[in-house]
Amino acid sequence: MHKFAFSQEPVKNRPSKIRRRRPAAVAAGLLVVALRLALPLWDTGLGRVFHPPPYPSCGTAAFEPPTSQQGLCVVYEDSNFVVRNIVDRNSVLHMPEYDAHLITWTVARTRVPNWRKEPKLYPEGHGELVSLELEISNPGNEPLQYGPLIAREPAPSYRPHPPAELMLPLPAGPRELASFATIFNAKGAPGPSLFGQPPIQPRSSITGWISVVVPFNAGRLVGVLRSGLLLSPIDGNPNYVGIFRLWKNAEADIVPTRAT
Repeated sequence: MHKFAFSQEPVKNRPSKIRRRRPAAVAAGLLVVALRLALPLWDTGLGRVFHPPPYPSCGTAAFEPPTSQQGLCVVYEDSNFVVRNIVDRNSVLHMPEYDAHLITWTVARTRVPNWRKEPKLYPEGHGELVSLELEISNPGNEPLQYGPLIAREPAPSYRPHPPAELMLPLPAGPRELASFATIFNAKGAPGPSLFGQPPIQPRSSITGWISVVVPFNAGRLVGVLRSGLLLSPIDGNPNYVGIFRLWKNAEADIVPTRAT
């Protein structure tokens, strides 16, 4: 996984990161599954290491174009099994604590002050700000706080463990994706922000925007094949992620049930 720093003017706190995702992670997951079947480890503590969640691999043909079905699948990355809850962009994404509905997105020009770290991606400091509008609903019986409690500040900033990331198919390699983290208090972003709002009351919802800084002319890749929006659970569980396929509309609004 390669990481590259960039930000939005002015710079504050930690910079955002581009994370490159490779199909090799899927192959590694299948190898671990094969070891689990081949070795009699289920009676030992080691058995838990090689026991994946009870979902199909995200690398199977069912989850790849052209079929690209919706549902729960598993991938092996960063030495862990990660459950992916994948839906098409016009479906409702049912996460463990909340439901999400993607409304629209916009693309605007922006300035990147530390562009010299990636001059080919941000020529002369030119970048783009992608903003996505979502509705977040609380299906539970208790008030729900979505996202970090951010202060309204004039300077853009980033947080560890971002609640959302944008995946784009940058031409960095065969089937390679780049992941861009959410920026808070982004300059020029539409409002209101999805973060910092009051708790969502039971059976109610809020609407707001999230924004990410992407390379110059990369905004045109939002909505093309393999582009996606990643949402994390509120508890920050790194082994579960929700994904909107930004490039695909559902033929029917069929969504997976929540993972247990």
